[in-house]
Amino acid sequence: MSSPQPRLRETAGNGTAPSSPPLLLRPWTHGDAEPLVRHHRDPQLRAWLATHLDTTGQARVWVDAQSAGWAAGTRAAFAIVEDTAAGRPAPLGHIAVTGAGGAAVRVGYWTAPEARGRGIASRALARVARWVADEDGPFAGRTPELVHTVGNEGSCRTALACGFSLTATLPAAPPARSRAQHLHTAAVPGTPPGAQRAARAA
Repeated sequence: MSSPQPRLRETAGNGTAPSSPPLLLRPWTHGDAEPLVRHHRDPQLRAWLATHLDTTGQARVWVDAQSAGWAAGTRAAFAIVEDTAAGRPAPLGHIAVTGAGGAAVRVGYWTAPEARGRGIASRALARVARWVADEDGPFAGRTPELVHTVGNEGSCRTALACGFSLTATLPAAPPARSRAQHLHTAAVPGTPPGAQRAARAA
C-alpha cells in the first residue's frame, strides 16, 4: 500500500467504563521490541502462538514483517494500546487482519496478561471489524472471519461476544495447521459485529 497504515481509535458510545481510556490500534514499531519479548514469555500466550519472540532482534524482524504485509496489501497488524495523553503507552496486545483476495479476511489477536479480563480483546476486535466493514482500506467490505485453536476458550468467548458465529471446525492439517481450529464468521457479511448485536436486540 502506498498510503501509511491507519491508526484506529475507539469511538464514543462503545460501552467503555468512564474510568477506562479508549483504545488506540496503531502500527507496530521497533520501539515495541522489548514489550513484545516480555509478553511472549507468558506461558498462556506461548501455548497458542505458532511463533515465539525470544529476543529483541527476533521482535524487530517480526515488526518488519508486519510493515511489509501492509506495503503488500495483504496484512494490517496493530498494537493495542490505551489512548492516553501521557507518554507512549506500552502495547496491551496485538490484532491483525490478513487476506490476499476473495470475499473474506482473517482476524487474529492476543492480549498481554495484564490486559485480560478487561474487555480489551473484544473492544479491539469490534473496532477492527468496523474498519473492515465500513471504512476505506485494503480489506473494505470483506467479511471478517476469526480462527483460533480448539480449546482456546478465551478467544472463543471473545469471538461469540462480538457477534462472530462458530461456523466450522477445521481439522488439523500439518504442517500448516498443527491442531484443529474453530472458524468464526461475522454473522452478516459486511456488517460490523456491534451492529449485528444491536439488530438482534431490537
